[in-house]
Amino acid sequence: MTNDAKKIDSATLSTHGKLSMFNEGLKSGLANGQKFTKLMDQLIDTNDGETLLTAAKELSDFKLDSAYVTFPHQYQNADYYLIFMSRLLGMHDDEHAILNTRAHSESLYHVFNELSDDYTFLYQVVDNDNGGAYYHEQTTGENLFYIHLERRLLRFNSTAFTNLFINKLLLKGVGVDQINTVLATLINFGHYLQDDFGFNVDFNILDVANAAKYELHEADLSGEVVDKLFVTAAKNDYMLQNSPHGHGAQIQLPGDLLIDIFDAGSAGTAKWVITVHDDEQRVSWFDVLLHFDFMRDWYLENIESLAIKADPLVFA
Repeated sequence: MTNDAKKIDSATLSTHGKLSMFNEGLKSGLANGQKFTKLMDQLIDTNDGETLLTAAKELSDFKLDSAYVTFPHQYQNADYYLIFMSRLLGMHDDEHAILNTRAHSESLYHVFNELSDDYTFLYQVVDNDNGGAYYHEQTTGENLFYIHLERRLLRFNSTAFTNLFINKLLLKGVGVDQINTVLATLINFGHYLQDDFGFNVDFNILDVANAAKYELHEADLSGEVVDKLFVTAAKNDYMLQNSPHGHGAQIQLPGDLLIDIFDAGSAGTAKWVITVHDDEQRVSWFDVLLHFDFMRDWYLENIESLAIKADPLVFA
C-alpha cells in the first residue's frame, strides 16, 4: 500500500477510528519509551557483564522517538558506548576516566584527571554498513581505537596514540607517569573486553607480548633508515648488532630489553617488523618510545617509513 493510500484511508476513518489510531500510536510510543528505560536500568545498575553488553548494544542503535511520542531530553546513540565503557571500568574499580555532561545538553564525554580539560574523549558512531564507533579525542581529532559491540571487536590505532600521547602531550611537557596512567586505563579496557566477553582485541603498538610483531608502514624498509639507527645508537653509547632473524638490526637496552628490527617477509616479499623482548612481557614498543629519547627521535624523524600499521579495515 502506498503512503498516499494510507493517508486517504486515515482521512476517511470514522471519528472512533481516528481516535483509536491516535491512542494506539501513543500506546506504542510509550511502550517504546518503557523498553528504553528498562534497558537504561540495566546499563546503569547491572553488575552482570553480559547484561551490560546487551543493553549497550541495543541502546547504541535504539530509536526512542516515534511518530506520536517524542522525548526532548535524550542521549545520543554514541553516548551509550561511553556509558558502557565507564560502567565496565567501574566494575573493575578503574575510575580514572571521568564521565561528564556538557552544560545545557545531555551530551557526554570523558576527561582524565591526569590531563588538562583541553583533552576530552567521546565516541563517534560509524555511519555506514560497518557500524561500530571510534573513541575520539576532540581537540586533536585522533581516533584512539575502534569498537564494535555486536562483532566483539576492538582495534587500537598506533598513529593516533603517537600523535596524541607523544607529539601533543609528552613533547609538550606532560609527564610520562601521567601519560602511563591514562594509557593503563585504555589498555585495561581492552583486557576487560577480552577477558569478560571474549572480544577480539588488537592492541597494536601497545601490545606487550614478546611474540608481537609490529608491522612497519614501509614493507621494504630502506637500509638508510636502519643506518640512521646505528648512528644515533652509537652517539648514545649503545651498540647495534645484526639481527639474528636475518636482514636487520638488534639493540640491547637497559632493563633487559631487546629490540629487533628485521625483515620477516617470505622470499621475494619484504615485511619489516619491530619486536620487543623482555622477560616479564610488560614492555611494548610504545613504552620504548616513551622512555628512550634517542629511539623516539629516530622513530619520529622517520615516521613515514617506521609508523606501525593498524588494522586497515578500520583505520585508513
